[in-house]
Amino acid sequence: MNLVSKLEYEMQPLQKENIRLSKLLRSYAIDLINSGLPDFYSLEVNISPDAENSMIECDTKLITRAINNLVQNSIHSNPKGCTIILSLQIAESKLLLIVQDNGIGVSAEKLEELKNKPHYMESTDDRLDLRHGLGLLLVRQIIEAHHGTIEIESRLQEGYKTNIYFY
Repeated sequence: MNLVSKLEYEMQPLQKENIRLSKLLRSYAIDLINSGLPDFYSLEVNISPDAENSMIECDTKLITRAINNLVQNSIHSNPKGCTIILSLQIAESKLLLIVQDNGIGVSAEKLEELKNKPHYMESTDDRLDLRHGLGLLLVRQIIEAHHGTIEIESRLQEGYKTNIYFY
């Protein structure tokens, strides 16, 4: 929570540099696979040609941490495995980073909780072990510190998707 507090009160000095987000995504994916991603998870990286050379000014460690939090949510929420997709594209003149999975997703009620409450919550559905939301506050604050926005989408049994827009 220390980083969350620092970001919330703008006390975290950002170490910004211009980077190609496509390169960061590929490096992250390679590191994740090399760290021993279990076989029942697959990881895809899809970068559209128009986003390939897009540069953003960002704190590389913080953006990597935000991506990792979202990927780890997918892993923890889908213990039987899933496909995780990292995508980068240009949408309406904005750079769009998408982290999604084809796992169990969350109910409409849980999705509203995640959108409206900025903290981690346990699942209210006793039949499912849903843990999406772990670190979501931190992800939001990291993205907002980089002048971006975040949107989440999900449906039960249809996966979970986070859209991150950089302006």
